Amino acid sequence: MDKDHLIELISSSILYEIKDSESSHKICDFKNYLKRLNLDQLRTMSKEFIL
Repeated sequence: MDKDHLIELISSSILYEIKDSESSHKICDFKNYLKRLNLDQLRTMSKEFIL
């Protein structure tokens, strides 16, 4: 998987769990954080969120 795909996958997983009015702002902040990570870090994180 490439970096963008992992970011979307992790973000979607988080979005599913966050259901309040600030969710879009939180997801945007979280996506910005994810973009700063390298591919290996994203792969590790995706395993934690997806499982």
